[in-house]
Amino acid sequence: MRNDATSRDYRDISADAVRQAILGVADCRSLIDLRNTLFCHIDSLIGVAAMGLYLFDSADELRYVASCRAPQGFLDDYQREYRKVDTMLECILARRHTVDGFRFHGPAKWRHCGNYDLLRGWGFYHNMAGALVVNGRTAGVLYVATAHEVQPFEDIQVGRLDLMCRAGSLALDAMHARERLWSELSNIAAADWREVWSGGRELPGTGSAPDGITAIERLPTRSREVALLLCRGQSNKAIARQLGISVYTVKEHVHNLCRRFGAVNRTELVRCLLKSS
Repeated sequence: MRNDATSRDYRDISADAVRQAILGVADCRSLIDLRNTLFCHIDSLIGVAAMGLYLFDSADELRYVASCRAPQGFLDDYQREYRKVDTMLECILARRHTVDGFRFHGPAKWRHCGNYDLLRGWGFYHNMAGALVVNGRTAGVLYVATAHEVQPFEDIQVGRLDLMCRAGSLALDAMHARERLWSELSNIAAADWREVWSGGRELPGTGSAPDGITAIERLPTRSREVALLLCRGQSNKAIARQLGISVYTVKEHVHNLCRRFGAVNRTELVRCLLKSS
């Protein structure tokens, strides 16, 4: 895809489409879904030639996860020759916000830096990247690049990548929390569960739980079904399809559940539901 073509298209994206894209990314509950959703929305919202997703492993090494339209040789060259001396990456890791290569290096130094040499050698031109943050720590980096000699990234493109990274961070944070919660749940006796999580205090919206009945189990039937599917990472459309109800009805259930559990958004609601399990 040529950036000079898509750079005209991204300006036509409505504010509502941007909001829907952010929510779609934030709702992802698997790495595969996150990769596909991120790449799909970045394609339309920003207009770039290639994308790459990197995440830190358990040894704090930045590992390549997935790419879109990026030649393997380009990825290998970056990892082998430029990864350790990438000052732009150092800035991203330290400041945890989106960085545009052209602005970071400055007009005078841009054409003389290693990133520029690597990009030009593989048919790309400008690049920018943003941080993915989980539990207050940088968990990965999302890179994008343009093709051909086009104008530097505009503020709107930088801002949208930053929004995508923030939404991706929410998704990763929810995945991390969910795995941690279920891991701890498997190691805690049922009788100890409420005490461990609430510290002797009731969780928001739970009230008392006689005879070991959880907050989810005390919900009305349809609300309980929606809550359980939310905890499994299902989207509103998937929940509607599985339960045979409209997406609007699902949204109403989610809204009511947020109010009941004192959650301000869908991600927080899932955490509350998991804690009350």
